[in-house]
Amino acid sequence: DISRPRGKHSLAKHLHRHAGIDGAKAALLHEVLERDVFNDAARLAAAIKALPLRLLRPRPLDEAISSAGGVRLEDLDEQLMLRKLPGVFCAGEMLDWEAPTGGYLLSASFASGRLAGAAAANWINTRQR
Repeated sequence: DISRPRGKHSLAKHLHRHAGIDGAKAALLHEVLERDVFNDAARLAAAIKALPLRLLRPRPLDEAISSAGGVRLEDLDEQLMLRKLPGVFCAGEMLDWEAPTGGYLLSASFASGRLAGAAAANWINTRQR
């Protein structure tokens, strides 16, 4: 698809239209690839499929949006209560899970908070009787 003639369109528009590459993805291509690769459709397509990206080290933890770690899921029951500490419920980023940041992380945090909150209320109500 990339080898199609681009006519008057810029390379950025061509990559967006024919490969769905724009924004940060396009910037990454320009950062990593040599300039002459962009003039050869076959080399560009091969580079996109196997982008040579060398990571040196992670960013500092204080810059993280979220980080791994937390309460292990196997330490919780199906209501998100700690098995070893009855009456203690966990939710959201307290949990050790790998989730993409943004809307998915927020949705999962809200959903687990709702579950844990309802379970905590039920747990309290059943003990007051």
